[in-house]
Amino acid sequence: MELTTHGGKQKVSLQVTSSIETLLGQTGAPGAEAEFSLPISSKTVERWACDCSVTRVLLQDSVVIDVGRAERTIKGPRRRALVARDQHCRWTDCERPASACDGHHLNHWIRGGGGEIENQVLLCHRHHWMVHEGNWQLVKTDDGRMMPIAPTFHFARSREPD
Repeated sequence: MELTTHGGKQKVSLQVTSSIETLLGQTGAPGAEAEFSLPISSKTVERWACDCSVTRVLLQDSVVIDVGRAERTIKGPRRRALVARDQHCRWTDCERPASACDGHHLNHWIRGGGGEIENQVLLCHRHHWMVHEGNWQLVKTDDGRMMPIAPTFHFARSREPD
């Protein structure tokens, strides 16, 4: 991934079609779609939408009724401020440079999180994936550090003998 994007300097253009229900991760929602791909999970769509250009296209009965303009979620002065503050991936002991990182919303904008810099951190591709698809949590401590919390797994008890 990093080689194809030249260390994060080349932005990839990809069109993903998703329902609101998929974006919200609702049970039973269909997967998102991209040309020539299998269905895409809501977790993957959420990660891709964390630091991208978003253009809305509204459909009614399969007919386009409105097209918005592209709006980058973390851009310009906000991106420069984020890079100046974080300088590298904020995951514990990760030193990937800011050029290899995406902006991540601690409280994702899909769930009402704002665009303020206090709600954003830089994460390298690996750690960004771990938060969205790997079910890790990233919590900001009182002193401003990021604390990763591993996913919890529950194993079913073995069946009692008959």
